[in-house]
Amino acid sequence: MITVAMGTMMGTMDASITTIAFPELTLVFKSDLTTVMWVAVAYILVSSSLMLAMGKISDLMGRKRIYAWGMAIFTLGMVACTFTRSIDQLIVTRIVQALGAAMCISCGTAIVAEAFPPNEIGKGMGFLGMSVSAGFILGPIVGGFLLEWLDWRALFYARAPVGIITFILSIALLKKDSGKPGKFQLDLLGAFISSCGLFSLIFGLSQLNRPGTTAITFLLYMVAGIAMLVLFVFQERRAKDPLVDLSLFRNPIFTLSMTGLFLFFLAVPPYILVMPFYLLEGLQLSPLKTGLLMAVVSVITLIVNPLSGSLSDRFGPVWLTTLGAAATATAFLLMLDFDLQTKISTIIFDLALLGIGVGSFQPPNNSIIMGAVERKRLGSASALIATERQVGISMGMAVAGTIFSIQRAGYLEKLRLENTVEEHALRLSIPPAYHDVLMISVILCFCAMLLAILPVRGKKKNMKSTIGD
Repeated sequence: MITVAMGTMMGTMDASITTIAFPELTLVFKSDLTTVMWVAVAYILVSSSLMLAMGKISDLMGRKRIYAWGMAIFTLGMVACTFTRSIDQLIVTRIVQALGAAMCISCGTAIVAEAFPPNEIGKGMGFLGMSVSAGFILGPIVGGFLLEWLDWRALFYARAPVGIITFILSIALLKKDSGKPGKFQLDLLGAFISSCGLFSLIFGLSQLNRPGTTAITFLLYMVAGIAMLVLFVFQERRAKDPLVDLSLFRNPIFTLSMTGLFLFFLAVPPYILVMPFYLLEGLQLSPLKTGLLMAVVSVITLIVNPLSGSLSDRFGPVWLTTLGAAATATAFLLMLDFDLQTKISTIIFDLALLGIGVGSFQPPNNSIIMGAVERKRLGSASALIATERQVGISMGMAVAGTIFSIQRAGYLEKLRLENTVEEHALRLSIPPAYHDVLMISVILCFCAMLLAILPVRGKKKNMKSTIGD
């Protein structure tokens, strides 16, 4: 449990620890936000697109082997990040990290499930869930501390010893398994097509504000991405052992809940990506204070998650899911009042409400999804939840970063025409651009809330029959 929890925590920490360094990276590498954000987007996209394939490979080759090699690759990528000299090199080394993270996370849950006796698997999953939240909590805090006292390279080399220790523990403590050769035929073509499709969509979105990008270029990326995903559906229908069990989507409860989950995580990135700019450059807070404020959401989520899960078991998951989406939308609405004079206490209150919303939404939503499928397909549903969550965050970050950059440039130009002092104009342009991104998040959260409300009767009926089975 300790071995897998450490690897899981490292993987989730890497998804949150770099966002707080975005403002510094834009200055160090003299690059724009739409490029710098790929330090995080590339990591999330590559790791999420490879998880399904790596899960299949771990069944073939053995989970201990894949987990140990994954931690080795992850740590080597982390060390390589410290020696990069350009933003392009940093993105490439982050992709190496993502490969290792996909190998570890894809089989970590299965390792824990096998290690615990049947009557304690829930306990094991609970500990593993806490390690996920702990990674997101520690990410901005550790990142803020390292940026305060060292520099951005410390985000990687300071954590390398933990990766080495986890690798040694995986070799020494994990149970040796031989895998199941011949049982699965890995759908490499499906994995390749889906990865290319997702990459085209997210890369196209991120290029909207890049110099030289035309509407035709953007549309080509979008059309290519959509065509690839359509082709992926046809490939999965004919594959003997598909990466995604498409028959799951025949259930409308499953489809609506998965769509709501995707929209919800599509709405979250303004907090992850744009909030650091508001706190660091707008309010001119220190990296350490920014990290502590960013951690408020994760701390509240860590507290609310188990409570929300227990309440959903007692009162039903539908209304808690709706409440979570509504609380998140309300938090984003309140953030529309953020300006350069906003008090820290007000920010903490809004972030706490956001944590309540996120913590209230996820467990009951996942419960609805898992309750809408047959028991023999729970593994496929679980993998889809993880993949869709990561892809939603990736696309959300691409959209949020692009809109924020475009709108901020427009507000900045307007302030310059008004002869505003440059330094003050740079700060004043942040809140309104942030508000524009937040409005999209509000709309997405309300859509997720409606998707939770619409099939209330069907969900209750379906879940009762599932429990009876």
